[in-house]
Amino acid sequence: MEELKEDLDGGLVNLTSDTRVAILVDDNGQQSLAGYAYTFHLPSEVRLERCYIVGQVEPEYRRRGVGQALMEWAVPRASEQLRSSGRELPRFVRVDHYDFQVGKQRLFEALGFRPVRYFIELLRPLSDLPEVVVPDGIKIVPWPTDRSEEIRQAKNVAFADHWGSTPQARKGWELMIGGVTARLDVSFVALDEDDRVVGHCFNSRFEHDDQLLGRKDGWLDNIGTLPEFRGRGVASALISTSLAAFAQQGWTHASLGVDGDSPTGAFHLYQRLGFESMFRSVTHEIQV
Repeated sequence: MEELKEDLDGGLVNLTSDTRVAILVDDNGQQSLAGYAYTFHLPSEVRLERCYIVGQVEPEYRRRGVGQALMEWAVPRASEQLRSSGRELPRFVRVDHYDFQVGKQRLFEALGFRPVRYFIELLRPLSDLPEVVVPDGIKIVPWPTDRSEEIRQAKNVAFADHWGSTPQARKGWELMIGGVTARLDVSFVALDEDDRVVGHCFNSRFEHDDQLLGRKDGWLDNIGTLPEFRGRGVASALISTSLAAFAQQGWTHASLGVDGDSPTGAFHLYQRLGFESMFRSVTHEIQV
């Protein structure tokens, strides 16, 4: 709930124009919240523009047309936001769901969305941790809060060749690293011999999930390495350092998400570090 509130209150979503709720009224006039949807526009000046639709329908109200009604509002609204930018870039409306959520898949495809990318959530216990091996000429240091802008710029370079990625604006970056789930105290960056940021591992913690999951997960939320430093063990050192820090916090597991077709070979790196696949999510999109 706190994460949802952050999304809605962070200044990137207009509550009046970009959100809708579905209210059902019973025979006695009692109102119930059946579901919600909002659009999350990520403006960009390069490559492409995206607008995500995020929403949920309460389990007891599913298969009653609530999700379809919300989507029939959200798709035109997202399309309007994309067109209003005035930029001549490819424009996409996107939705995400887990592959076991068959109802969502059917709804999205009925509305013209097509699956375009698959992402995998991985998990490993915080036992038998890998040795921290730092490459020559590299230092792994705790996240320096006074170098936020430098890390953001390095992150944007590191993700430039990732599917569907556009440079992250300063406001969105500050919202992310300053959010209620952010754990900069167990996040790290990699520096080269010139003290330049060449990699980062931003980590998070979702404490409210502990009871549901029956474990305490630390999330490796955002990991990146400058292209010229890939293949040297920088990411491995950042991740191994993070895992050790998670264990010192008393957490039991580490989780992360990865593009199944990442050009960096990240999926295989995570497997070598002891992570195993848990869930797969699907991104559907339509071009506007």
